Amino acid sequence: MNKLACLALLSFLFSPLAQGGDLAGPIITWNAPGEGTCWQIDAAHPELGIVVSAEDPSGVKQGQIWRKKGHYGPGADFRAWPSLWGRTYARDGSAPESVRETLLFRMLGFEEGEYTLVAEFADMARHNRRWAFLHVSIDFTAPAVSIASPRAGAVVCRDRDLVVEVTAADSGCGIHQVQLYLNEITSTTPVAVETSSPFRLTVPKALLRGDPLRLLVRAIDRAGRSSQAEVSVRPILNCLMRGTIKR
Repeated sequence: MNKLACLALLSFLFSPLAQGGDLAGPIITWNAPGEGTCWQIDAAHPELGIVVSAEDPSGVKQGQIWRKKGHYGPGADFRAWPSLWGRTYARDGSAPESVRETLLFRMLGFEEGEYTLVAEFADMARHNRRWAFLHVSIDFTAPAVSIASPRAGAVVCRDRDLVVEVTAADSGCGIHQVQLYLNEITSTTPVAVETSSPFRLTVPKALLRGDPLRLLVRAIDRAGRSSQAEVSVRPILNCLMRGTIKR
């Protein structure tokens, strides 16, 4: 075999075609949690649990995971972030075609809010790499909620609908919804529900009965935690007959 033939054979043996045509990195799947998940963290359950898998016909050589607070996309320089986990699967020149990792990361002491996780895996064929982004939020505390209007003890009109203005915030996963009840919080349908700020909930005038009348609001965050606030008001039949209304 002449020199040119040898060079051609060597070129083929080390080509992607000879290696099964593997030109891309492993296929990566974030199995759990789902994209955008809000994770409830407390002393009894301080870990964020994730499941990630990767597969490649030439074998999965290694994998690594990074994490940073905030929302980041594919343009981020994630290799400069703190590394959470890493593993090499290659042994004696071979590696499994698929891997699946179930991992727990302790999150107590971290700030509430959104985090970006990036998984990167490399294959055996040409050390091709792929990465996949996952965005999750962690939540430690219940939301803050208060009734801005009407004030406690205010006189309200029974001949018009009552608008209840609510302030609600959650630094962890954000507010899922604010509910309004009269006199007590029950399992029945609330009088009104709002899912976005500003939270302005309306009590139909037909329901403005009783003296005093308790207005109760409940704020629920995306982690499922809730807080409530209440004020009592005095509905009167006709405000025009009573002069200026106290707010």
